Parts: sequence; C-alpha cells; structure tokens
Amino acid sequence: MNATEGVSAADRVLDTRGLLCPYPYIQARQALEALPPGSRLEILTDSEPTAMSSVPILCEQNGYTFTRTKEGDLWRLVVARP
Repeated sequence: MNATEGVSAADRVLDTRGLLCPYPYIQARQALEALPPGSRLEILTDSEPTAMSSVPILCEQNGYTFTRTKEGDLWRLVVARP
C-alpha cells in the first residue's frame, strides 16, 4: 500500500461525506476511471471504512498512489492516477 501523510493539489474533488460504503468507493472508482492519466482526485469522506480500507484497496488494485489526512471527522484522500 502506498499511503503517506499530506495533501497534494487535485484536479478534481469528490465529496462523499454522508455516504456509507460502498457508495464512496463506487463514486471514487468511477471518477478515477474518467480522469486522464497523471490526474489527481481528492476524495472527502467521513466514512472511516472508506478512508482506511476500501479506497486503499482500490488504489492497490490499480497501481494508484494516495495520501490521506484526517481533520476532525473529515478524511481527505488524494489519489494519483499513473
């Protein structure tokens, strides 16, 4: 898994706050597939399973790298599509 701390600039922001798994995962997958290679997607979520397991698994399966930070109840994941 390629998890590091910090936030990078993103080409698109996907706000999934208030959604429970698997919906943030599904929306993140669709958004990443629609972005051109080299793009970054920032995912905002308040779902810990999304931040800690489902999006990291998506990244691992597709060779994406990501960073994640937590600010109160908000998780910010920035996923880079190679």
